Amino acid sequence: MTIFRELPLKIAYGPGDDPLHEFYIPVLRASVHYDRLSGFFSSSALAVAAEGVAYLIARGGTMRLLVGAQLQPQDVEAIYQGEMALEEAVRQRMEALLPDPDQLADAIQRRRLEALAWMVAHDQLQIKVVLPTDPHGFPLPAAQAQPYFHAKGGVFTDEAGDQIAFNGSINETETGWRRNFEQFLVFRSWEQGSRPYLSEVARRFERLWTRTEPDWIALDIPEAVEHRLLKYAPPHPPQR
Repeated sequence: MTIFRELPLKIAYGPGDDPLHEFYIPVLRASVHYDRLSGFFSSSALAVAAEGVAYLIARGGTMRLLVGAQLQPQDVEAIYQGEMALEEAVRQRMEALLPDPDQLADAIQRRRLEALAWMVAHDQLQIKVVLPTDPHGFPLPAAQAQPYFHAKGGVFTDEAGDQIAFNGSINETETGWRRNFEQFLVFRSWEQGSRPYLSEVARRFERLWTRTEPDWIALDIPEAVEHRLLKYAPPHPPQR
């Protein structure tokens, strides 16, 4: 089994590189855990990295994902009035992004959702939604929220316990990994000069995940959204 120290990685990747095949897939293939901060997320990102994701699934690896979201003014007003819980507001926004399985004809999109669903169903993927809050701890609607969760980075862990972190401009989308003008730096736990930077990426993730980052709140994916996603879960691990 490949470990991180065997990979010929660079310290940075930019528009002249192929970050998907030179970095993302090889590192995913060698990973047993992946923490990801992404302002924007699309299941297409897992599709283009399917080779690496398949290895992560096969070895029982795990992934935690923090993504941004926006609420409409009526959602926040209802929360203030006590008419709906914050989780319900997020549920309504996120359920709208998941097509009904019985009405989805696109085979590729179905495969992408099956991979996500398999990981969620087998406790290999946890997703939280990050929202900005006002001084009283209430979420801000999109029109009033100057801040938006725009962090872009990640931390991979291999079987030997080594870690690789990256931080830069890249979101967890297909266009981010394949098409956009993106750049990011790479840090390795076994290189002394990289350790402080890797630790900072990991620390920021944990602060958000555990809801100890001031002015921000990270919510679990609402149960209703998870149930809808789980309708896509295939009976066997996805191979492609």
